[in-house]
Amino acid sequence: MIVSMFLWPAAVALADDELTIQIQHGYGTTQNFVVEGRVVEKRTGRAPRSDDSRLRNLWRNLRQLVNDEQDKVPLRVKFSGQTFETRTDREGNFSVRAATPAAATPGWSPAEVGTPDGELAARAGVLIVPPGNRLGVISDFDDTLIVSNVNDKSKLLRLSLMKNPVQRQVSPGMPAFLRALAARNPLPPAAPVFYLSASPRQLQASIQSFLDRNGYPRGVLLAKKVTDDKTSDPLTDQVRYKTARIEALLRELPALRFVLIGDDGEKDPEIYHDIRTRFPARVEAVYIRRVHPDPDRRRYPEQRPAPPATPGS
Repeated sequence: MIVSMFLWPAAVALADDELTIQIQHGYGTTQNFVVEGRVVEKRTGRAPRSDDSRLRNLWRNLRQLVNDEQDKVPLRVKFSGQTFETRTDREGNFSVRAATPAAATPGWSPAEVGTPDGELAARAGVLIVPPGNRLGVISDFDDTLIVSNVNDKSKLLRLSLMKNPVQRQVSPGMPAFLRALAARNPLPPAAPVFYLSASPRQLQASIQSFLDRNGYPRGVLLAKKVTDDKTSDPLTDQVRYKTARIEALLRELPALRFVLIGDDGEKDPEIYHDIRTRFPARVEAVYIRRVHPDPDRRRYPEQRPAPPATPGS
């Protein structure tokens, strides 16, 4: 369990005794699928509201960041008529990667994760990409879909910790742009849209809430697995983290071409340029939202503005 001095006020809060299963994401093809999640202490409290104070938001966000992870919890993952056995690791994480059941239908299908005794249970959707849906989307989150001010770390910290999903500002034009891209597939509701966030999985519920309430298309949210062992995603090396995630999606979904969407606040242009150079047949287009304060910040030849003047272009 990761507890820094900065998070100590939340770490010493009175514990909630109840546990919960958080299903992080699920996706796959007609050949293979993956479902991942965590078993942690449940955080209770009222839902975020537009009139919440900064102090209330700070308290809520810190409590999300600090979890009492549960290790060695036996779990059963039920998907399309089959049951898969797994258990949590020392950080409370679990993962099932297996052949897709023959009964699984393309599109979104429910998966159930629970303990053998039935005390804990959760349900979430798994996206089995329809064979006809060949255009995927991989989008960054901060300063691409949500205004975060990544170039100003003090503003970034204030927005991340002292505001809630209801109060955060959406990046203008981006929900319509992603919906237009999803609509280029024969089955838009099951478009392979992936939201690639560098935030830890502890904040996944808040990120998902923001995406849902602002009209972004339904997709798979991939957040950073942060642990204190060798299974952790890189904590500060965003280039290595995002590159590895994108490479994994290219391997797992070989029939897709992807639109890559990001911003120029940090390293998205460089990451996407590298991916496009090494996998030219797999990248449909690269769109970059301009947020960097330097007007001379390098642009790459393939880079298009996000959102474009015409959402479907």
